[in-house]
Amino acid sequence: MLPLHRIVVPTPYAVGPVNAYLIASRPYTLVDPGPDTGEAREVLQKELNRLGVPLAEIERILLTHFHSDHSGLAHWIHSLTGAKIYIHPYDLKKLSGKNDFIEERMPFIQEAGTPAEIIAEVLKDGDKLPRPFVPPGGAITTTDGVEIPFERGSLKALHLPGHATGHLCFYDPAGKSLISGDFLLPRITPNPFLEPDPVHPDRRAPSLRHYLQGLDRLTSMDIRRVWPGHGEVIDDYRQVVAMVREQHQARFDALVDLLRKYGRRTAFELSRLLYPDLKGFNIFLGLSEVQAHLDVLVEEGRVKVEKKDGVAYYFLVNI
Repeated sequence: MLPLHRIVVPTPYAVGPVNAYLIASRPYTLVDPGPDTGEAREVLQKELNRLGVPLAEIERILLTHFHSDHSGLAHWIHSLTGAKIYIHPYDLKKLSGKNDFIEERMPFIQEAGTPAEIIAEVLKDGDKLPRPFVPPGGAITTTDGVEIPFERGSLKALHLPGHATGHLCFYDPAGKSLISGDFLLPRITPNPFLEPDPVHPDRRAPSLRHYLQGLDRLTSMDIRRVWPGHGEVIDDYRQVVAMVREQHQARFDALVDLLRKYGRRTAFELSRLLYPDLKGFNIFLGLSEVQAHLDVLVEEGRVKVEKKDGVAYYFLVNI
């Protein structure tokens, strides 16, 4: 069993602090070091010193996904120690330092019927932190099934998309524990982000379908403890999986009820009916949630979609 230590790193986001993890076996490895802020750097260095592994001894960085609260400090640590950054190739493409989170999703936001003034509000409330990046030559692309060896054990990379197309979890087969990133969280369901399909970028990634398939994969595994990207350690992961499934089913039911009540609606209109109080960037998060559930309902044949003037309208099959 690998020696694993949780380090709670502050973030400026509403989700609260992020969990970084030190694997205190050679080569010393950090998982998801946190956002690129002065406070995060200070806390991370202080906690590493307390654990007896100073930052200068970090030899490897594992990233579960590209989001800035998880990946932001990777480039800084790499610049200080030369530590290689392990990341899925789908997410590595998003860490060029030039990636614009909203702009690459703009065709899908517009197809959802989002008004121009709302798009402007979302853009104005964008990420205030520097765009995370991996310097050229700094990454080792890591795909499903790759084994990452340590002196005292190993981790197996699991590609579990849904929250991000390149999301990885890391499984310790000896300890039967899982570092889950944002794939499984103790109190909230991870957002099934609206983003381009990495293979067919003109299409939306089937985020929620992939996520639900990933839950099936997890429940087939022998996992005794989950170390999440946010919040407390999970000892009964099947209970959390059941909670997540219930919440997604409730959203499916709510969307069907709204379509039954109001008839043809765009994804944006449905998101405002379901989440009327969201402001700024959170409007995009609400839209992502609704669009992902609509995509599954369309796949299941419960909802149909028609496009008019580049905007998609959804309606129940039996109406």
